[in-house]
Amino acid sequence: MSFVAGYVCILRPINIIISAGTVLVCADILDASENIFLIILTVLTVGLLVGGANVFNDIQDKKEDKVNKPERPIAAGHISLKAAGNYAKLLFFSGTFMCFFLPLLSAFLVWFIAIPLMIVYSFKIKSIPLVGNAVIAFLLGLTFLFCGLVFGDIGPMIIPAILAFLLTFVRELTKDIEDIEGDKRSGLTTFPIMFGLNKTVQLIIVLSVTTGVLSFIPYLIKLYSAFYLIPLILGVELPLVIVVFLFMKSHSRSTAKKSSILLKTATIMGIISIYTGAIIGS
Repeated sequence: MSFVAGYVCILRPINIIISAGTVLVCADILDASENIFLIILTVLTVGLLVGGANVFNDIQDKKEDKVNKPERPIAAGHISLKAAGNYAKLLFFSGTFMCFFLPLLSAFLVWFIAIPLMIVYSFKIKSIPLVGNAVIAFLLGLTFLFCGLVFGDIGPMIIPAILAFLLTFVRELTKDIEDIEGDKRSGLTTFPIMFGLNKTVQLIIVLSVTTGVLSFIPYLIKLYSAFYLIPLILGVELPLVIVVFLFMKSHSRSTAKKSSILLKTATIMGIISIYTGAIIGS
């Protein structure tokens, strides 16, 4: 891996692209797509903070990643801990600085909720069963609320934030199964380690079914048009059904890895379904 590639890879660019896409979707839903300058500022802020959080998380996960994800830049020795630490500080500082140009409430959300949670999660909360998963899911959902505050209307962002929270929470549990070996060696106490694979899989199945059912509510209460349903069924409901069947068949790390990919796809499709349901035919 080249020097530049390592610094790009550690950012988890796909996550940043998804976050930037979320900002664009929110701006259009909230009729703010003409405010190009504000959109650019918001995309940059979210991208920098997500990148900083990903680098910081890799620093904290260095021991686990040597087992779970040895190809990650720090675990593979492509980036030193000191360089990664400076990189994370630069990203966090830049994202925090960008907030000065955004509406005050959105800046407060970043300064006093998002960033403290990111830091406390990595140092203290990560290995607390379910709590660590919930914090990550909350931070993902917070992206929608942040956009609502930036663009002046938080109301329409509450449902997307809840759906993002639910999908991310399920995915975080599957990742705990995927990472169980490295987490055990590092002394972490995630839900699968504390309560076993069977109970974890049971919880994943219950949450997957619950998420699938709740995802229909925005359409049933006529919040979104019928154009919400097609991407929802194909891109969210179907992956959730597949995840349930995969785990009913096997509790293996391979199943967890496949399920994690499916749930990430479902999150992207969920954003698309919200967009089409809110913009087309409503």
